[in-house]
Amino acid sequence: MAPGRMLGHENLGVVIEVGRGVDRIKVGDRVCLPFNIGCGFCANCERGLSGYCLTVNPGSAGGAYGFVGMGPYSGGQADYLRVPYGDFNCLMLPRDSEEKESDYVMLSDIFPTGYHATELAGVQAGDSVVIYGAGPVGLMAAYSAALKGASQVMVVDTQKDRLQLAEKLGAIAIDDTEGGGIKRVLELTGGKGADRGRECVGYQCCNRHREEVPNLTMNKLVQTVKATGRIGVVGVFLPENPQAKDKLARRGRLAFDFGQFWFKGQSIGTGQANVKAYNRPLSKLIEHDKVKPSWIVSHELPLSRAPEAYEKFD
Repeated sequence: MAPGRMLGHENLGVVIEVGRGVDRIKVGDRVCLPFNIGCGFCANCERGLSGYCLTVNPGSAGGAYGFVGMGPYSGGQADYLRVPYGDFNCLMLPRDSEEKESDYVMLSDIFPTGYHATELAGVQAGDSVVIYGAGPVGLMAAYSAALKGASQVMVVDTQKDRLQLAEKLGAIAIDDTEGGGIKRVLELTGGKGADRGRECVGYQCCNRHREEVPNLTMNKLVQTVKATGRIGVVGVFLPENPQAKDKLARRGRLAFDFGQFWFKGQSIGTGQANVKAYNRPLSKLIEHDKVKPSWIVSHELPLSRAPEAYEKFD
């Protein structure tokens, strides 16, 4: 990440200017944008896989705002943002969008990503689900599992404040600080493991000693998802991370328990959310007061205080 790069995935605002070739979107429209950029006409976009657009980032599949390796696009933590392929990428928001701005902004990334985790894992009504990570993605994954009718949602983390938020959702919070999370999940599922598992931590996950262990949650999922169960992985993993302490992670690799994974007949789905596939129906749920993802917001700060917020975040 080069210093000075504009960050920002959660993009929402008012259209102030429209370029040539944009017909549907008008000045004054309030819109929300997927964090990933699609052209709308390539083979992947036509299949609903806009997160892997073949047009916007030549030589790679997928482009995004303010992210390393995903094109030259600046992020949305700025006063103004240029939107490529505006007609395709802009989700026009309904009349109540100003009063529900903190809900609709979640459609840019965090809510569809949590929902995508349920899709990758194949969550169905009545399923038991284990989620590793109670950060914003994991909490939205728990929220989405409840939307899909999961009978039992377990959220594993070591941060007590985050686990309290999971409990507010009606999920079973499992504190893995002392390393008993696997045993607890198995106890809650009669020794079989959950029907579905979601990885919402990524390669920078840490053990209880705050040491980075990139393979930790993936291998815990293999142990806590039942035989023939399915795992969805939305936590970020990178093709390479030269500054990682773990030698394998530097080359984008993991010491993965593939033998156990294979022996249990499990399956796995991975990758970033194709936000365009989800943001319109999720928007309808917000509009009709069926969901309120803004419950996750803890602080509201002006853009001028972003540096301070990043220090606290880190």
